[in-house]
Amino acid sequence: MSVANVSRRGFLRLASTASAGLLLGVELPLAREAEGKPGGTPHAVFKEAILGLCNGALVGVTAGAGMFVYAYMSHNPQALMLGVVTFLAMVIACVISGISGVLVPTTLQRLGADPATASSIFLTTATDVVSMGAFLGLATIILL
Repeated sequence: MSVANVSRRGFLRLASTASAGLLLGVELPLAREAEGKPGGTPHAVFKEAILGLCNGALVGVTAGAGMFVYAYMSHNPQALMLGVVTFLAMVIACVISGISGVLVPTTLQRLGADPATASSIFLTTATDVVSMGAFLGLATIILL
């Protein structure tokens, strides 16, 4: 086995470990917080939605500005609208990711599954589907 293959495998293992650590360190305490209190899940969902909105706005401004600059430099007549679409898609994706980050582990725990091992595939799928759907849907609605 070559050094490149070993280092790639080590990187993938590290990336997988890092995402699992993020899940364990950030999302599961919120699920535990929601589980411990009566009516705690709606509070945690609201809190994550607000955090997702703030995070999405900050990241969306950066990504939207980058899209605008690239489209403007490419002489695209809809450069501003491409920036707006990118901004809105980032906000939607971050809000839905935050909400999913609370609901998926909480639901899995209530169903008797281990949220630490089962959440990652559901969270990744939800985030990917929503972000691509939001971007392509908004681009279709706003630009066409």
